[in-house]
Amino acid sequence: MGERFYGVQALRFAAATAVVVTHAVDLAGTRLGLETALAGGTLENFGAVGVDVFFVISGFIIATTTRGQAGVEAAGAFLWRRFRRVAPIYWLLSLPILIGMARGGTLSPEVAAATFLFWPFSGLEMTFPALGPGWTLCFEMLFYAGFGLAVAVAGGRRVGWLLIGAYAAMLAAGLVVAAPVLRFWGAPIILEFLLGVGIAWVWRSAPRRLGVWAVGLALVGFGLGLVFGYGGIDDVGALNDPWNGLRRAAVWGLPSALLVFGVVRMERTDRAPGRLSRAAAFMGDASYSIYLVHVLVIRTLGRIFESGMVALPGDAVVGLTVVGSLAAGAVVHVWVERPLLKVMTPSPAGRGLERPRA
Repeated sequence: MGERFYGVQALRFAAATAVVVTHAVDLAGTRLGLETALAGGTLENFGAVGVDVFFVISGFIIATTTRGQAGVEAAGAFLWRRFRRVAPIYWLLSLPILIGMARGGTLSPEVAAATFLFWPFSGLEMTFPALGPGWTLCFEMLFYAGFGLAVAVAGGRRVGWLLIGAYAAMLAAGLVVAAPVLRFWGAPIILEFLLGVGIAWVWRSAPRRLGVWAVGLALVGFGLGLVFGYGGIDDVGALNDPWNGLRRAAVWGLPSALLVFGVVRMERTDRAPGRLSRAAAFMGDASYSIYLVHVLVIRTLGRIFESGMVALPGDAVVGLTVVGSLAAGAVVHVWVERPLLKVMTPSPAGRGLERPRA
């Protein structure tokens, strides 16, 4: 697509930062036993909503960038682009943890399947990949596979309807039948990708003023969660229990969709970007690396703090962890992620398709 959605890029960066903050607070409080300003209330785990924002954005971007594509060849090209964008850097950053687990005798077949095959449900409860945030990539890859299949057999607007119909059947079955494949294929959190697809359908025809209202309603929705709490939707229970997962899709997924729609509808994509927009574009592109590498930063800093080499108050630990994660993510994006993408892009034409245009 020709547009460059700088507002969406800023949302990607904000979502990644929110996840990092939540994990940094967990490091300070749970692992180090330090008090922090965000601990003890609903703000402590609010950053987990960054995942829901990511999923809605993913659905929107995929549906927008593949508009009008149909057929097996288009589906194959789409799947290859998504695979090389997601998998190589993820597997590379998973290696240190995989090696450590193998040496310690804790690398199970289930963890290996979740890491390399993107299959997290060997049983009725989720098995997390070696690199913790990789659980979200399992659902990303599932969405890509379903979307690619729909492009191959349908194309155009029918892609979305085919996805919705197939997923609705699996979701309904998963609510009444406890089976690993339905826990994965029918997971309620996949609704958030489909919300993004819906946004791609309607945003151009919606009045611009609806964008302001959508952002306002999104903030109200998030605010209600902060006031009344989340009831467990922010933990693994929402992934293992489909009914609790539906609550997450409602409490966090719907406000996330309203936020993405509002930002997209309010943005003027025909204007030349300023310095702030270009910075947002860079950090948005780096958000994937930030999201992956922050786990390694937290593991490293945790060992340093536990050793007693550095003693800091809890909020300073959170701040240092967040800054270190953002910096490490930017470095990995420039020096590792981009070169990997360049190597795996077969031609200048393909390279143009690969450039993230969120």
